Amino acid sequence: MILDSKGKLFGKISIVDVLIVLVVLGAIAGVGYKLTKSDIGIGVAVAKKDNIEISFYADEVPEYAAKAVSKGDLAKDFERNVEFGKVTNVEIGNSVSWAANEKGEIVTSSKKGFSSIKVTIEGPGVYRDGKSSSGVNFGSADFYTGRNTILLVGNSTFQCRIYDIKKKG
Repeated sequence: MILDSKGKLFGKISIVDVLIVLVVLGAIAGVGYKLTKSDIGIGVAVAKKDNIEISFYADEVPEYAAKAVSKGDLAKDFERNVEFGKVTNVEIGNSVSWAANEKGEIVTSSKKGFSSIKVTIEGPGVYRDGKSSSGVNFGSADFYTGRNTILLVGNSTFQCRIYDIKKKG
């Protein structure tokens, strides 16, 4: 008989033990699959890294947050914890707010205590030519021009859009 009176398989191994081993093996296989899966056809960890220049633009951030950004600051995607590189240029201007005037026309204005900011960052990433795939990959995430993101740069964080992506050199 396969199971004895104590519920052991061939009198030696418990059914519960077999189930636990199967669950552990399934979990290991799932983690292995997740770590080796890549959207670009080769592992991102072994893909040749390009020097990427990526620019972010925010039309309305608190002045104190804009002034806290400096050249050389480390920049990351706040939500994905992906590192972009170091800040190479910061341009601060008047904030840009959109609203309707008394005629119903959409006009721009500036808001006191707020600024616009354009941050340029250089760092290693996988650049795509737009033929087989597009955008750029930093770490484990893909980024595209026009995409909204929360940028963590130095001690500041703010909502912005990817303004431009270039492959350097």
